[in-house]
Amino acid sequence: MSDSQRQRRAIATGLTPYLDSAALTEALALWQRDYAGRARFSLQGYVSELCRLFEIAERRHDLHLSLVQAMSLPERALLADPVAAADSERPHHDAHPCTLAFQYLMRGLWEQLGEQEASPMRLDQLTDLRRQRFDADVRATMERWLNQPRDTLAPLPREPLQRLLNRAYVLLCERYGPVPADRLLNNAGERVRRHWPALDEALRALL
Repeated sequence: MSDSQRQRRAIATGLTPYLDSAALTEALALWQRDYAGRARFSLQGYVSELCRLFEIAERRHDLHLSLVQAMSLPERALLADPVAAADSERPHHDAHPCTLAFQYLMRGLWEQLGEQEASPMRLDQLTDLRRQRFDADVRATMERWLNQPRDTLAPLPREPLQRLLNRAYVLLCERYGPVPADRLLNNAGERVRRHWPALDEALRALL
């Protein structure tokens, strides 16, 4: 087992108690993009970025300690390689690329707003969802996710996702004006393309 693979397994082991599966995927992508190539793995910087990205600063000490401990665990105590696991599940994910693109796009918008503004924004989305004539299953799926945004969004068809994205943009325009709304949406789109380039086609289909 390579050192990179072992570190990946250790990171997944240390982060699993603190992040759901979707957030863990983002956290591992962050590590592989910005930290894996460093001469010495910087846990402090990585933890700082995770706390900012997932708004878990209050758990910073526990998160850092968990990673440090995971790094020293024997191989048999580590979780399976998350990259290999993701590869084995890829057909499932590829079946719903628009759902994944929408999920990551919304998270990119909320991240820019910060939790203090993102929370009321999600409440506006919930209220708007109930006013629009969405299919009952779509409405129920979105209500569950907007109330638990760190969970993985259940698969939805492209058409309602396009409508939901359009409604989110309208709400952004009402709150911040068209120019800031365009900037927020463009930034979120660039984030998806940067972190998940395979979702570019699905993202273009939504936008």
